[in-house]
Amino acid sequence: MHKGIYILAIATFVAGTVEFIITGLLAMIAGDLHVSVGIVGQLVSIFSLVFAIGAPVFIAITSKVERRKLLLIAMTVFFIGNVLSIVSPNFTILLIARIILAASCSVVIVVSITTAANIVSNEIRGRAIGVIFMGISSSLVFGVPLGTLIGEHYGWRMTFALVGVLSLLSMLGIIKFLPKVNPQPSIPLIKQIATLKNKRILSIQLISFLQLTGHFTIYTYLTPFLQSTMGLSTKMISISLLIFGVAGILGGWIGGWSTDRFGGPKTILILLGLLAISILLLPIATNSIISLMIILCLWGCFSWSLSPSIQDSLAKAAKDTADIQVGLNNSFSHIGIALGSSLGGILINEYTARTNAVVGGIIVILALVSAAYSFSLNSRTVAKTN
Repeated sequence: MHKGIYILAIATFVAGTVEFIITGLLAMIAGDLHVSVGIVGQLVSIFSLVFAIGAPVFIAITSKVERRKLLLIAMTVFFIGNVLSIVSPNFTILLIARIILAASCSVVIVVSITTAANIVSNEIRGRAIGVIFMGISSSLVFGVPLGTLIGEHYGWRMTFALVGVLSLLSMLGIIKFLPKVNPQPSIPLIKQIATLKNKRILSIQLISFLQLTGHFTIYTYLTPFLQSTMGLSTKMISISLLIFGVAGILGGWIGGWSTDRFGGPKTILILLGLLAISILLLPIATNSIISLMIILCLWGCFSWSLSPSIQDSLAKAAKDTADIQVGLNNSFSHIGIALGSSLGGILINEYTARTNAVVGGIIVILALVSAAYSFSLNSRTVAKTN
């Protein structure tokens, strides 16, 4: 495997950490900047919204820039965003910093994935891309819990200081180990959006959107949820986030295996149903630490096991535009994250944290409805063909 692949994985790990790290720092930031937890939660929303809209736009604008050079530019902007986060005197400046981080992060992750595919042979291309996604998922497993602990002991600003240092190390690695990579032809945004006229494709994209909306309605506010319902310490919350993340990595493998064994439609329908049940059971699971950990494991596993099945379904539903659908799915996913975090912020300000879990579970059920509709369209198409 080319050494540059591992450098790209490190870069995506750093970028992914910044995206989700706010979930473990909500109370700390809210207290320091004198705003509510729900308001701080909007930092996740604005990040995901800028990522969703910015990724296709920025990639199109920079389509003629050599890829290593583009990565270095994006990582430089990313570093500046972290510095601004560290020195933010108020919520408004921190919000601006998040916009800068999201814009640069979108370029880092998308370019890392496409670059990985272009610097290795076709025989190991899948494994190379898999390593990049391991960097992203590892940020959830290790980055968020580690950032939470650092924030508790040294202040939330030091978490961004650590990410800033890691971004500089990533840049040095890119300079030393990553070769120059010529840009690939870009696809106009209008052409990308036009593919959504297909009802089956659109309904599959809505699965990701609704699933992540429901998931982040509660996940973004998991720390205040655990504090208010069980009075857990920061250490125990970090352990809970770590367990959730490890379960997520296992879920990715289970989702891929199940897709190969039973097919995408069956896997999606079953996993969405189990995901909805696990989220709805979360308020009940707070009766004991053991039941909580069991539900967190199930929730983490099911929430991150759906991506392989969804990608497989998109590839089969849109054989001629599979690459476009992967990019659009990334945008649909981040819009879902943004909406879920915003909705969760409104709910937690007006009601108890338990309400977030109930609403999140209901939205996941809507994703199940979208999945059933999509696969019914496929059945009709097959029936007409026969």
